[in-house]
Amino acid sequence: MTRARKSIVAVVLALAAWPLVASNPGERVLIRASKPYTNAKSAVTSVGGRVVREFKYVDAIAAEVPQNALAALKAMVGAAAITKDEELSAPRPMGVPTQKGGPQIVADALNVDAGAVDPLDDAALAAEAARPQAYQVNNGLANVSALHASGFTGLGVTVAVIDSGIRPGFPHLTLDGSVVGCEDFVLDGLGCTNSANDGHGTFVAGMVSANVIFTFTTTSALRNAVLAECPGCFSNAANTQIPMIGSAPRSNIYALRIFPPTGGAPTSRVIQAIERAIDLRELYNAGNPGGSNIRVVNMSLGGPTLAAGRDLMDQAADALLDHDIVAVVAAGNAGPSSLTTGSPGSAANALTVGAAGLAHNERILDRLQFGPVVGNLYRPFLGAQTAYFSSRGPNADGRPDPDVVSNGVGNYGQGYFTTGTISLGSGTSFATPTVTGVAAVLRQRFPGATARQIRNAIIASANPGVLADGSTALDQGHGYVDAGAAAARLAAGTVPDLPGLGQYNSSVKVNVENNTDLNVRDGAVSETVSGLKPGQRFDLLYRVLPNVRQVVIALTGVTPVLPPDEQNQLFGDDILLTVHSAKTSAFGEGDYKVFTFTLGGTFVIADPEEGIMRITVNGDWTNAGPIGASVHVFSILDPVPGLTMQGQIGTGDTLLVPLTIPAGTAVADFRLGWRENWGQYPASDLDFILIRPNGTLDFGGATSNSPEHVAVSNPAAGNWLIFIGGFDVAGRSDKFELRVALDGKVVKK
Repeated sequence: MTRARKSIVAVVLALAAWPLVASNPGERVLIRASKPYTNAKSAVTSVGGRVVREFKYVDAIAAEVPQNALAALKAMVGAAAITKDEELSAPRPMGVPTQKGGPQIVADALNVDAGAVDPLDDAALAAEAARPQAYQVNNGLANVSALHASGFTGLGVTVAVIDSGIRPGFPHLTLDGSVVGCEDFVLDGLGCTNSANDGHGTFVAGMVSANVIFTFTTTSALRNAVLAECPGCFSNAANTQIPMIGSAPRSNIYALRIFPPTGGAPTSRVIQAIERAIDLRELYNAGNPGGSNIRVVNMSLGGPTLAAGRDLMDQAADALLDHDIVAVVAAGNAGPSSLTTGSPGSAANALTVGAAGLAHNERILDRLQFGPVVGNLYRPFLGAQTAYFSSRGPNADGRPDPDVVSNGVGNYGQGYFTTGTISLGSGTSFATPTVTGVAAVLRQRFPGATARQIRNAIIASANPGVLADGSTALDQGHGYVDAGAAAARLAAGTVPDLPGLGQYNSSVKVNVENNTDLNVRDGAVSETVSGLKPGQRFDLLYRVLPNVRQVVIALTGVTPVLPPDEQNQLFGDDILLTVHSAKTSAFGEGDYKVFTFTLGGTFVIADPEEGIMRITVNGDWTNAGPIGASVHVFSILDPVPGLTMQGQIGTGDTLLVPLTIPAGTAVADFRLGWRENWGQYPASDLDFILIRPNGTLDFGGATSNSPEHVAVSNPAAGNWLIFIGGFDVAGRSDKFELRVALDGKVVKK
């Protein structure tokens, strides 16, 4: 039987079986098609689905279709046209990893009384700008104060913040009416401005446009922490006033709410908000009512991608630059391993921002969390670092990211908790708006410069010498953002034309090795690294081949350079060992199989995902001095890999596999693997859905994992169905392997 006929038979069998299912939920999908989308829309409605949105600046529609209609829809529009409308997790502040000793950051530690607050008018703002040390809490190293002192504060520039909306009443935004527009895309009844909204968007907006000064009592925990770690950060001789100045304090904020208080946002909603920002700018340009002079968009958000730089969310971010809007995007909080940048930060034309950790910011935070005695011991190394959580490059197609970094640890702002409090926030979410504000100031200073010139000037002028932890371009991109240097480039007309997507290979290994100094290894590997500074990392990229059952990692010879009495006096100096799965891009906060602080040991990864695992040996960022170690890696193969069945599958192909489970079975173990794993670019996505004897569905095998794996304890006896679908095989056919084991014995077909 030919493959084509096999596929047809499989589809018919699958469709015939689906009426047995008790529930048939809808699947959110994105469908690439040519405008005006007539055929695509007709196909959706003909299979009982509905079109949710037609996009204007990317060639696609969003739809919801019944699960049992996907195969028929793919047959009509082309299987390669359909991708999942994946949900992005809502961004959240980062804390100290739970594996680190000591108490954890809790709400009270990030929420301190604000004291009296006053707005900074133009004269007061100019006075503060003339004292750059008063910017040290958030923006000292961004070198933006001189531009502010010259009157360039983002005045007249509107920044769109695509986030969780606005929480009203926080003075850092309300005292000067920074928020000029707010639109809701969640439609949960809360609206764009509501105290019940998540505070993330409010904090981010303030990092761009805050312009207030807080006066603290001499007994304030925050005031005393700042006095100990940054005595020059005050604006008065009594050391009680701390300004909160955004990097574009006179800019306007136009909020576009996409995240509810709990839960995430589908990709289609993110694209919808991006397109609305473009529409608002186009209305403004045309002089029509309802427009807004949006010149920069902040997206402190991101999620996984199978095709970095080429998926629809990346294309939407690129469309911003095509319409003369700078798109500033967080790299993600999935570090410290390589290949962890999220989309749309992976877009070719995004200005992607990673997080640095400045010692005084972190030590202020530590003092609030652990107290004045412990806090100053937590971070003995005073050099700036790439934050441990910051996502790193390259992308799976070999392109570098992030582009620049800014402080993302212990940022000073408002938005969480109550309107009378200060919050301290960490994450690439809060590094990003500093760079957004720099872009807004430069748009005011150079009104004739294009968005592309502004973006490229910021990237090309970043300072690679600020970080003192040995960070490379894969960690910090071109370096720490430097507003003054970017302005000098624009004034001199020396802005380079930076490369775009370029060519790529279908092998991630080839892409990485062609574009970085990293090498991908397999088999038995041993490496010794010495002199790792606090916060510095060594990445070993290890290829997990088919039929590998275990990867064994031994960390030996951990050797701090400093004697014990000069090491970190709380923990000593140690290694942060992280082992990332083969997944590429930012899946949440990283898909780490090991994340531990250690002085050595053996770590076994069972049933690893096939592709390129990243074993990252980090000098713990809390170390006082350098450290060295040796890492040894080898694989254990399954000597006789048992399979239930195998075959070829392409995008849109489906297969229905019947299975009888006898009474008394303790565990039914299902595993679906495929050759084009995470080591391929673009990556493929195969799924399986279990149909139980009573007709209910188990979607545990319809995820982004490779291989997909579901274990069912005490499965119901009777006739089961395994529905296998090649949801997205990146335009190729692929070899799949299905293994079903009942109480450890592989079922043969």
